Amino acid sequence: MARSCLLRTTTAAVGQVFLKLAVVLVCCVCNSRGQYGQYPSVFSQGILQTFEPIEADSGRTSRCYNDKGLPQKCVPEFVNAAFSRPVEVTNTCGEYRPQEYCLQTGGYGARQACEICNAYVPELSHPAYYLTDFNNNDNHTWWQSETMFEGIQYPNEVNITLSLGKAFDITYVRLFFRSPRPESFAIYKRTETDGEWIPYQYYSATCRDTYGLLDSDYVQKEFETRALCTSEFSDISPLTGGNVAFSTLEGRPSAYNFEDSAELQEWVTATDIRIILNRLNTFRDEVFKDPKVLKSYFYAITDFAVGGRCKCNGHASACVDSTGLRGEFSLVCRCEHNTAGPDCGECLPFYNDAPWARATSKDAHECRACNCNGYSSRCYFDQELYDRTGHGGHCLDCAANRAGPNCQRCRDNYYEREDGVCIACNCNEIGSRSLQCASDGLCQCKPGVTGDKCDKCADNYFDFGPQDRAFGIEGCKPCGCNVAGSRDNEASCDPTSGVCVCKKHVEGQQCDQCKPGYFNLDQGNVFGCTPCFCYGHSSICSSAHGYSKGVMVIPVTVDCVVESGFVRGEERWGAQESSGQEIKLNFNPVVQSLGVAAVGRENVYFVAPDRFLGDQRASYNHDLSFLLRIGELGPQPSTEDIILEGAGLTISAPIFAQGNPLPSTEKQEYVFHLHEDSRFGWSPRLVSHDFMSLLSNLTAIKIRGTYTYDGKGFIDDVKLETARRGVFGDPATWIEMCTCPDGYVGQYCESCAPGYRHEPSNGGPFASCIPCNCNNHADICDSETGRCICQHNTAGDTCERCAKGYYGNALKGTPDDCQPCPCPNGGACFLLPDDQVACLECPKGYAGPRCDLCTDGFFGDPKGRHGPPRPCERCDCNGNIDPNAVANCNRTTGECLKCIYNTGGFYCDQCLSGFYGDALALPKGDCRPCHCNVYGTVSERYGPPVCDQVTGQCQCKPHVTSLKCDQCDPGYWNLTSGVGCEPCSCDPVGATNGTCDVHSGQCFCREGVTGRKCDMCEPFHYGFSREGCKPCDCDHVGSVSLQCDATGQCQCRENVEGRRCDRCRKNTYDKQAGCRDCPPCYNLVLDSVSIHGERLAELERLLADIVSNPTVLSDEAFEETLRSVLVQVEELWNDAREAAKSGGDRTVAEHIDELNERISGVQELLAKIREALTKGSNFAKQGEVNITQAEDIIQRAREALSNAQIYLDVQGMDALNKAVDRSNQFGQQSARMSEIAREARLLADEHEKDADNIEGIAYEARNTSSEAHALARKAIDDQKKISEVIKGLINNAVDLSSLHDETMQMANESLVSARNVYREALAISTEASSIAIPVIDAASLREQAAEIGEEAERIKKETKDLMDQRSDLIVDVEAQLIETSDLVEQGWIQQQITSELLADTFTAEGQAKDAIKKAEKILAEAKNTLTVLEGFDKQVQESREEAQDALSKVEEIEKMIEEAEARTKEAEDALMGAESDAKDARDTAVEAQGTAEEASKQAGDVRVKADATKSEAISLRDEAEDLSSRVTSTDSNVRLYEAQVEADRQQVMEAQEKANQAKDRANEASARVREAQELVQEILGILEHSPDLNPDELAALERRLEQAQQTYYQSGVEAVVNELSESRSWQERQITLYEEEIKRLRIEVTNIYEIKISLPDGCYSQTKLEP
Repeated sequence: MARSCLLRTTTAAVGQVFLKLAVVLVCCVCNSRGQYGQYPSVFSQGILQTFEPIEADSGRTSRCYNDKGLPQKCVPEFVNAAFSRPVEVTNTCGEYRPQEYCLQTGGYGARQACEICNAYVPELSHPAYYLTDFNNNDNHTWWQSETMFEGIQYPNEVNITLSLGKAFDITYVRLFFRSPRPESFAIYKRTETDGEWIPYQYYSATCRDTYGLLDSDYVQKEFETRALCTSEFSDISPLTGGNVAFSTLEGRPSAYNFEDSAELQEWVTATDIRIILNRLNTFRDEVFKDPKVLKSYFYAITDFAVGGRCKCNGHASACVDSTGLRGEFSLVCRCEHNTAGPDCGECLPFYNDAPWARATSKDAHECRACNCNGYSSRCYFDQELYDRTGHGGHCLDCAANRAGPNCQRCRDNYYEREDGVCIACNCNEIGSRSLQCASDGLCQCKPGVTGDKCDKCADNYFDFGPQDRAFGIEGCKPCGCNVAGSRDNEASCDPTSGVCVCKKHVEGQQCDQCKPGYFNLDQGNVFGCTPCFCYGHSSICSSAHGYSKGVMVIPVTVDCVVESGFVRGEERWGAQESSGQEIKLNFNPVVQSLGVAAVGRENVYFVAPDRFLGDQRASYNHDLSFLLRIGELGPQPSTEDIILEGAGLTISAPIFAQGNPLPSTEKQEYVFHLHEDSRFGWSPRLVSHDFMSLLSNLTAIKIRGTYTYDGKGFIDDVKLETARRGVFGDPATWIEMCTCPDGYVGQYCESCAPGYRHEPSNGGPFASCIPCNCNNHADICDSETGRCICQHNTAGDTCERCAKGYYGNALKGTPDDCQPCPCPNGGACFLLPDDQVACLECPKGYAGPRCDLCTDGFFGDPKGRHGPPRPCERCDCNGNIDPNAVANCNRTTGECLKCIYNTGGFYCDQCLSGFYGDALALPKGDCRPCHCNVYGTVSERYGPPVCDQVTGQCQCKPHVTSLKCDQCDPGYWNLTSGVGCEPCSCDPVGATNGTCDVHSGQCFCREGVTGRKCDMCEPFHYGFSREGCKPCDCDHVGSVSLQCDATGQCQCRENVEGRRCDRCRKNTYDKQAGCRDCPPCYNLVLDSVSIHGERLAELERLLADIVSNPTVLSDEAFEETLRSVLVQVEELWNDAREAAKSGGDRTVAEHIDELNERISGVQELLAKIREALTKGSNFAKQGEVNITQAEDIIQRAREALSNAQIYLDVQGMDALNKAVDRSNQFGQQSARMSEIAREARLLADEHEKDADNIEGIAYEARNTSSEAHALARKAIDDQKKISEVIKGLINNAVDLSSLHDETMQMANESLVSARNVYREALAISTEASSIAIPVIDAASLREQAAEIGEEAERIKKETKDLMDQRSDLIVDVEAQLIETSDLVEQGWIQQQITSELLADTFTAEGQAKDAIKKAEKILAEAKNTLTVLEGFDKQVQESREEAQDALSKVEEIEKMIEEAEARTKEAEDALMGAESDAKDARDTAVEAQGTAEEASKQAGDVRVKADATKSEAISLRDEAEDLSSRVTSTDSNVRLYEAQVEADRQQVMEAQEKANQAKDRANEASARVREAQELVQEILGILEHSPDLNPDELAALERRLEQAQQTYYQSGVEAVVNELSESRSWQERQITLYEEEIKRLRIEVTNIYEIKISLPDGCYSQTKLEP
């Protein structure tokens, strides 16, 4: 391979050096090995840059560092990157066959010397690798393409692709041609494998035409990476030896600033070069197609050179070969400056403190080591950190519990001690806000948690453990103790259960609720809650609203105290001795106090005025205070110093009770709490109810004033705390609002509820409430007197008698004791001696002792004998009775019994069966007989047929119509069959329409058609169609029978032909004699007939074209021919016109006229149908309007009548009855009841007026209803008429549809007939032309043809119009077709969905099969490996004898090879077993981390040794003489592999053992976890089913839960899981390593096999292989 010399430049600018490499490096490369010495140098812009060689041993260890050891830019040596590189070409001569080519010697006419190219003869081949081989000046080699003779010319192109194997910085691309240089070719490059091809340079003499570019060598700065096109090297001269050199940077504006131009750096980078040869250069003599000339044009290139440097981005001075994992070779940079990668394009793993950059002459951009302070050996580049600090190295895996970009701080959840050591915070993760502690190691605790590590609950918190963040609970749960309910108003609870310590009358987990019988949880209440008083009637109460703290003073109330300050005098205070004797008070206006003096030993008391007495329950649990002093020392207290009296109770207390001092001569304050608790010293001790009863009716407050013999006492500022009504001020929540039981009402349950009274009467609020005694005839009574407010039509204090207008025994105690008089409208009655009740006055329509019967002409059931009672009403028979008759209706039901005018029904409002009409019409007598046809009407089970009573329409049998059912529907017959009419079933083709004779069923047949259904032709007829049947008209002489077949063809005799059998066949004559054969002389006539037949055939084709495309032709030649033969066929013209007739004597024009008449008739019928449809539609719309109006009127009338009836029956009557009842009940009891009765009477009068108004409205509604009825009757009649019209229209539409079908068929038949006539005319014309062509007026023919064409178009258009007009009739059919198509499409969609699901199933099955195939493939590969080894062994055995003859030492070699093969096989089998064991071990997922590290290290040794083995195998192939030493090395490596396999086997055994141990530990841990889980589930079940556990049970459950947690922690399941996860990861890595080792061993086996086949047949060097 040609190598480049090292260069030194004297120019300072490195960019200039790189630019001038294009000028001088070619010479350097050429002269270094003499490879390109004969080629001229390339100059650029007249500048030649000089370079000095740099010796390889200049004394420096690396060119990437200067003499001072500082980094500097370095680049690999400049080389020909294409030398010996593989080249791919798309065309090479002689590949498929020997090909001749000629040498070019000049222009056209020159003599060429030709040679042969044969790829299979080395001397005659010109393959692609000659492009990059060593170029020998003595023996040039070249690549050559096929010649122009084989098609090598534009647009066929030839591609030459050079793979450099690595990215290079390209300086130039040079081609040396043996053939003339191409006229057009291009150079491309790409920068990565399979990347996009980028154009480098275009060469063409026709740049614009070939490449679409201008011929230019000027590069603009903004487009300096754009490829140019030039014609510089596109001349045909020289014919050989032409040179093309492309410089990548020549003319590029930024070339002198190359290091700063990223675009040019990318521009010169390439991994592959492609040359596309587009067009050959010629002398233009190829147009003569001379083979010699064509073979002289081809492509031939002697050398393909690419000058450049291995791309290392300035961080390497050399590129070296590297071996991949699969043994492939690749070229990589030997990176320095702490860089790595094939192109030194990245920093080494620990050198990421600065961003990687390309080295320049100013800055080598050496990768700097990360600063991890000695705590890490791994880092990555952090751009954000680099921008912020100028150092981008971010350390990874910091040791010693360090963290941070530079491992400069402790990791999370650690803190740094004073000695710099990072210590774990160990914050309790349950109790800590964060696992990170402060610098002193103290953790940040969650609410309610305390301790250095946040591991216990704080005061007033409990339940340390994980909480529910969703509910805002973290750390410990707050006890939530209510301060008002907690003892001493200090919240405290049990830290385990959370139960708070409550006040005496408070309960609950959080002391937040009063005990039953207490209320008003108050912080100021030492007992927590106040007992409910409620006068002893209830124990449920709550705080009353509307009370506030107030102060009652004499004479005003302020500050929630009843106070006496004695500002104005004695304020009605009194004084008395203990015996009750009153004494005089002494008021001192100066000091504003009261004084008393004792006489002897009697104690004197200050007695409070009335303001301090009465209902003072508001002072319960509050204070009584005063100021007291005495006039002498030595007080003698007693147990009755303070006395309270009330409710028959008396309590007292000594003056020193409740911590008060003894009286002295100094004024002192005394405070006494009014509460029954023993601590307050009141005696005797009372329960709360009695104490509050005393305060509820406080009758005396006595305060002892003297305490010595003849002593004196002085009192001042007496205060009693209380509450007052009002919303101003702070609320007084200690005032109760009782929840009373049944029978009690009031704030304190002090009153009886309605229906209850006190027992005893006037017993006060403490008395019990009992139900009222009203003989069950009253719900309420006076709560104090017990007087009843009677109901049930009773009267008296206890409702002991019936009220006026009622009778019965009120003492029975039932609601029905007093019954109203059984008379209409509440009339008066009396009780007869026989206990019968007799009414005194009956209204109109009533009769009987109790007015319980209806008179004649009235009906009802006043007594309710047949259901609910109903008043007597006048019978309503709608005037269809005789008013002079008796018993016209049933007196109970009102059913009319004697209807006249053929009416019937309950109200004579219907026509009798068999009649129809309006029974309500005026004048009467509108019901008429039905007269239904017995055959066509549905018969009744009994009696004659009936009809619709409104319309008179009889109930017709199937397919029977008309009002009387005496006609068949169109298309039906046989009314007398008794089952309805039968269908005619007329044949639509043979019958004129779909109807038939209603008696016989005979259809109306067309001409020549017979049969009842018109479905067959008459005898001697044929052609069953809508035109009828045509007569056969068979010739009686030539026909066998007069009956023809379906086509009209008669059965002819022998030699007779024609449809009618009316002519002889060709070459026969004389039909009467049986068509005898013509004489032989007639053959001349036959020849002439054949000639005319051919002409007729040609004319027939022409006429067929005219039929398919009827256009008027203008053919003068044809017209001339016609004129030349007109004279000969003049006499045949009439015969041809006669023959053109289509049946009978009618011509085509007559047929068309007939068709026009039919179409006109159809159009008239259509117009009539449209008119009838319009009228029917108008009638239908008017009928709908009338019906809608009638329905609205009837509905409004019904609603008005209904509302009126409801109002009269319900509201009016109820209001009147209620008013009367109320008047009777309460009118005699009190003045208030009388007033209510008067109001009720006035209200009743108003209701009577309303009733009168409603009655008037009802009459108006009735009149409106009558009008609506008449209008509805008219609408029904109109509807009946419209229905008949619509039915007729439907029948017309059916007929129209049939007529449309017939018209369409007739039109189609007419069209077919016209075409048949046209064809027949053409046939007859053809027959006529066989004799002679008549004289024809061509212009007239053209006009007639044009008219016929226009007429045909008009007929076609009219037919289309008819079809369009009838299109509405087939909309339904089209809709059904569309719906059917949609259903089919949905079916297809469902089928596709099913197919997709099935495809998914098949896909899944395929994937499963693929997995099986992959497994089988792996097994097959293993078997193939074994087969290769066995083949290797077999080949060794076969060559053993020959080796023994050649060498005396061959046995030893073969033995070594055999041992190597055996050991390799054993290694293969062992590794396969190890792989299987490793997979089993991976499934169990256990292994220790230490074993993983050891195995990884050993795997690395195996890789190193495998690489060494491979290198030795390659050397063995190249150097046979070193075979023995290499075999020895291979044996040594195999031994190492065997040892490695043994170690792997041991590791697998250890892995299995550890797997079993881990499995046992996992089972044990799982059992413990299950045990703990069962215990937790049991605890949860207890908690769910026992919501009210006491503290002891909760404590027991907590202990069990702690036991479960301890069991879980002792199980070590987390550690086992972590260990299993780590072991799983290690096993996966081991399996990967084993798989890689297997691949390497397979490669080694292949290498050994190659060693074997490379052994020589004989040993020519008797060198001893081993000492």
